[in-house]
Amino acid sequence: MSTPKLGRRTAWLLGLGIWGTVLLVAVALSHFAKLNFWACLGMTAGAVVVNGLVATLEDDLPGGFNNPDGKHTPRYAVITGWVARGLLVVLVLFCILALGLYFFGSR
Repeated sequence: MSTPKLGRRTAWLLGLGIWGTVLLVAVALSHFAKLNFWACLGMTAGAVVVNGLVATLEDDLPGGFNNPDGKHTPRYAVITGWVARGLLVVLVLFCILALGLYFFGSR
């Protein structure tokens, strides 16, 4: 069973709806938070793009929607996993350093 393709008009209207929603959220955020509109638009659009990338990554990882059996993990997903583990180690080391400086000072 294959997934049906969206027509050009439907895809265009869907994209228009998504980015229109981004624009409305940016306007509301700018109004209520009293922030610059362009900064709010950049944050909102960036959040939508990052959310899409994270959702795609999660679907491609073992056990995800696109890789339920874990046999065909794309190379970028494996590399991203190792990068995330490395960043976690660096974060833990910085936390240990910060706690050491807090409790023992930098005399």
